[in-house]
Amino acid sequence: MENLSLYDLLVGQFSSESEYADNVSSANFDSMSEERKLRQSIIENLHMVLRTRQGSVQHLPDFGMPDILQMYFDSGNSIEPIRKQIRKTILKYEPRIGNVDVEKTDFDQKNMRIAFKIVASIKEHPNKEILLTEFST
Repeated sequence: MENLSLYDLLVGQFSSESEYADNVSSANFDSMSEERKLRQSIIENLHMVLRTRQGSVQHLPDFGMPDILQMYFDSGNSIEPIRKQIRKTILKYEPRIGNVDVEKTDFDQKNMRIAFKIVASIKEHPNKEILLTEFST
């Protein structure tokens, strides 16, 4: 339980609407295994970090992701800086995971939609977590 985020502990439930979240109500939060709570807490934190625009949190100006479309154009239409920024952001703002690998799985240049597969291990557990995240403008 000591590895849950302060927010999760204070609220006593997970409230993310992420498609990767289990949407656990407060009624069964206490009955979840500690490993499942940890996994869910990490997923929710990653969801929040990756969906927040960098600069929108005043006391943490580098929290979140910069404008991905601008990064793409600034790099001469390369995906690599985006992939590296995602990895850097995850490693900085989710200390409970390591061995983060980010790889492009799909890119629709016409509609400016990109999908990445993010694979990371939970430091406390040897098993792998796989998250599929899509970014679009």
